[in-house]
Amino acid sequence: MAASAALVFAGKSVATSAISFLVNKAFSYIDEYCKSENMDELKNRLLRAMPYIQAVFDVVNPELVREQSSGLDAWLWQLRDAVEAAEDAIDELEYYELEEKAKDQKVSEWGSPLGKMKHKFVRSFGPAVNKTLKKISHRDTLKRLMKSVDDLDKAATGVSDFLKLTDHLSGGSSTSSQQKVQKLMDNDRQTSSILSATIFVGREKEKEQIIGWLTNTSDELGETRVRRTYSIPIISVIGHGGMGKTTLAQSICKQDEVLKHFKVIWTTISTSFDATSVTSKILEDATRVKPSSDHLEPLQRDLKEKLTSINFLLVLDDVWEDKKRDEWEKLFAPLKELNTTGSTILLTIRMQSVADMAAKVMGVERDKFLTLQGLEDDKNLKLFNHHAFSGLNLRDSYLKLIGEQIAKKLRGCPLVTKVVAEHLQSNITPEYWRKFLHQGLEHFKGTEKDIMEVLRLSYYHLPTELQICFRYCCLFPQDYIFEKKVLVRMWIGSGLIASGIQSLEDTAEQFLA
Repeated sequence: MAASAALVFAGKSVATSAISFLVNKAFSYIDEYCKSENMDELKNRLLRAMPYIQAVFDVVNPELVREQSSGLDAWLWQLRDAVEAAEDAIDELEYYELEEKAKDQKVSEWGSPLGKMKHKFVRSFGPAVNKTLKKISHRDTLKRLMKSVDDLDKAATGVSDFLKLTDHLSGGSSTSSQQKVQKLMDNDRQTSSILSATIFVGREKEKEQIIGWLTNTSDELGETRVRRTYSIPIISVIGHGGMGKTTLAQSICKQDEVLKHFKVIWTTISTSFDATSVTSKILEDATRVKPSSDHLEPLQRDLKEKLTSINFLLVLDDVWEDKKRDEWEKLFAPLKELNTTGSTILLTIRMQSVADMAAKVMGVERDKFLTLQGLEDDKNLKLFNHHAFSGLNLRDSYLKLIGEQIAKKLRGCPLVTKVVAEHLQSNITPEYWRKFLHQGLEHFKGTEKDIMEVLRLSYYHLPTELQICFRYCCLFPQDYIFEKKVLVRMWIGSGLIASGIQSLEDTAEQFLA
């Protein structure tokens, strides 16, 4: 059995983290050779299924599963086979990469002049040709990888069939598998309407346009509202991670002209999307009181009653769901009955397909959206200087010149600029900054993969002992909720905390401070 598959079926707590790692690895190769929008949707769907798979693993006894349910046993084998097939294909692709690097090194160091010339000639055709050649030579392996990912998707789709069964297997405890799933996901990325960024720069035009839509300065929007009496207009802010969607929405929500027209209701969605939990979150923010019911019908009724007489701006931040039309319909049902002409919904999303789904269900035009591009060079430099030189009385004009070159190479991604600037502030020497410019950013093109590579700087900048403790946490599923004392005991029990002047507990707790 392959290593990841062994992890999946030997250790419950690392099951979905092993599969998630495998999924991300698989799609890094798929993106490299045959990138498509459908693949992004498939990847997101697989990752969203992980908490549900974990809920099944939490109660399944592998030794007794065949006796408990033949269907569940067959599903587990289907899942394992898909995991094994994916890992086998990934192992082959990694081997090809290592083999190619070894050949390159051998030719460059030991090859004959003719061999070096031939090698240089092949390389001169550029990455596009090399990519095509690899796609042809590795086509069988890529086909098997694509099939294994498709099989994994089919297995993940079937997990919902076993959630009720796992409740029965767990002895009918008061906490259902669905509730466990929600608990795993409740600690997802949380945001609020309060602006958390220390500086807002470079999105003034976008902010002005959205505020114009919101305050109905556009005649076209006003006509749309009159024409669609029972629909609430939807404005979408689209952009990949780190482009400043949430910061833009937060800045909009604090403007006087917005607060004058609307009651702001802010709800973070992220990968957790079901109508009941989202309705509950919206109602809680609208009333500042946690709803007493966890059933959809009373939640919808209370929400409708609360919002009937007010103009509201409902911000749904970081929405990913673009498939579950029935959940969108249940979420929008009480809102469509309000017969409001003064309220608006604002979405921050990564995919156009989410905006399309929301607009289709609400029954509004899909023409009110902004796609965020990178910041202009001068704006990005201003952001870089704020985070790199803040609090410093720096007179080194040469260092500022290097900083200007670094900021330009970051291609206007605000999050990357912030992380890089704060990283460089901790080592503020011309030598280090030059090295970072010419080596750390040598191949940076602004893709999501490049962005993740740069964001790893914040991890590598941690002390070694803290990196080890951080890596320990990835044994657990995404969005797993840790209790501080339990995690401290785990670190100590695993020998990750070195003895010193303080007690082991105090040292570990400082890591979490």
